[in-house]
Order: sequence, then C-alpha cells, then structure tokens
Amino acid sequence: MKTMLAARFHEHGERDVIQLEHVPVPQPGSGEVRVKVHACALNWLDVGIRRGPQFGAVPLPLTTGVDISGLIDEIGADITGWSPGDAVTMYSLVTCGECEFCRAGEVTVCPQHQIIGEHMAGGLAEYMLVPARNLIPKPANLSHVEVAALPVVAGTAWHMLITVARLAAGESVFIPGAGGGVASMGIQIAKHAGAKVIASTSTPEKMAQASELGADHIVNYRDADWVEQVIAATGGRGVDVAQDLVGAATWADSLRTLARNGRMVVCGSHSGREFNLRIPQIYHRQLSILGANGATYNELCQVLDLANQGALRPVIDRVLPLSEIREGHRILEEHDHFGKVVMQIA
Repeated sequence: MKTMLAARFHEHGERDVIQLEHVPVPQPGSGEVRVKVHACALNWLDVGIRRGPQFGAVPLPLTTGVDISGLIDEIGADITGWSPGDAVTMYSLVTCGECEFCRAGEVTVCPQHQIIGEHMAGGLAEYMLVPARNLIPKPANLSHVEVAALPVVAGTAWHMLITVARLAAGESVFIPGAGGGVASMGIQIAKHAGAKVIASTSTPEKMAQASELGADHIVNYRDADWVEQVIAATGGRGVDVAQDLVGAATWADSLRTLARNGRMVVCGSHSGREFNLRIPQIYHRQLSILGANGATYNELCQVLDLANQGALRPVIDRVLPLSEIREGHRILEEHDHFGKVVMQIA
C-alpha cells in the first residue's frame, strides 16, 4: 500500500502531541478528488483544535490544515470539469446544501457544516481528499505558497468588513493585532474599500509593516493610552467599525474605540469566550455587535481574484518544511510573526 507523510495528533494537548507519521494515501470516492499538496498555511484554528476543540468533538487521529494549494492527483467517479494536473486551492467549508441557510446563500451558518482540517483530514500531509464542489482554480499569477496564505484570512476579513459590517468608503476602521493573518488582510481590504485604517500592534517593526500594508495610523497597544490615541486619530469621534479578532481580552477596548452608531464585528474567541458587557454603553451610544463566521465560496473567489490582479497581496512571515510543524505552532502561539506561516510540502 502506498503511503504518505502526514502531521497528525492522536490526542489533544501541547505541541508535542503532533507527530509526523506515514499513513496510507487516501483514495477518492464518488464526487471527490485527491490533491497533491504543495503548500498549507497554518491558522489559529490548527492550534485551537490541537489544544481541544471548543465546538464539539473532532475525529482523532486528525490531520489539520485548512489553507491548501496543490495539484489534482486523481479524480473519483461522477466528476466533470476537473482533470489530473489542474492547479487548485479550495473552499474549506463543506455544507449540506439543503437547509434554509444554504438555500438562501448563507452557507457560513449551515447547522450541518463541516470544515476541512477540522472534521475531516486537512492539508498538512502530502495528499488529501476534497469534494470537487469545493475546488477553486489556483490564481495563475501567484505561487502555491502565496495562494495557501490567502483563503481563510482573506475570506474571513472580507466577510467581516464588507459583507457583515458593510464598511464604506470614507468610514474609519480599527484593526487590532495587525501582525495576525486576518488583521493583515483586513488592513488591505479596508483600504481597497476606501476606508481610513487605524491599526494596533506591539513593536516598532510590526508598526512599520502595518504602515507598508496601508494603515493610516498605527498605535502600540502596550501604551497605556492607546485607546485614546485611536480616538484622537479620528478627530475625537471614534471609529465607525472595529474588527475584533481576539475575543474577551480585547472586547472592552474595541468597544471603547467606537463612535456613536459604531459597529464591532467579531470572528474569534481564543483569548476568552465570556465577557462582562456593560449594557448601557450599547444602547446609549447605539452600538452594534455583529458576528461573522468564515466566508462564502463566492466571497473567497472574489478576494482570490483581487489577489491575482495585485490589488491584495499575501502577507507571509516565513515558510517552513512539514518537518518543522511544531515550530510553526510555536510561532503562532507566541505571536512571533507578521502575517502567515506557510508549510511547504512539495
């Protein structure tokens, strides 16, 4: 039996639970293709699942990895429009296609959804299976490494800022943690939309990198008065939109940055899932708190097309071989990066 190398864990825990193992190469079933993975980027999702999932059990052992670029290697039955050798990336959300939300195009809230790399084997392996309906042609002007750095972060940032928060030209937006993947794409997407971007990060080096991406004003969140600095950058009124990616640790300050009628859009909770909300500030200032979950297939295609045109660029901190997967997890956990960490597999 032909085998492949895969990064897997058999139990939840610290980084040492991740093992490089030789496992059977998967065989595609009806409606599936097998992809030879060239590159797979890491996300906080990989860290969170390894530590222990928040939203129900996942199958173990598991290979994570949701941001993939590669070549179709073999095609299962009942597939048209794709051939071996096609360069592809993929939409990581596998939905039922039948519920009221899927029928309405709101696939990100499908109650039966599964995620490649969470509920089924992902791309931190030499080969993987994917439903053909989740495939997207690889943008021709980008390398496999560049493409792998885009899907989750670019799609999530677009869904948060453009679809859910409805950020408009001339508005202002606060983006914390500019070194993160979603934040670094959020800066670019907000500028593409014509907004004024105020970002926060923790070092002079990262502040300079945020400026290069287009941020109009950057504050150091280690400064005691950084919230006041954000508000001052808007002329004292506060921002129209705050993009919160972190969770409980940043909610209070993100809300403080908002102008009256401001919107805070949220997509993460890894710093904590519960927050002691001061309710009067919400109705006195008419604030909105909006949830955003991933992106749709069409939104992902849109941002990939913008990247292919050069309007958005992948932000890559470093590229590592699969043998250094534990180091990749360390970099994310210790916030020792600006942009994406990509594992090069082929």
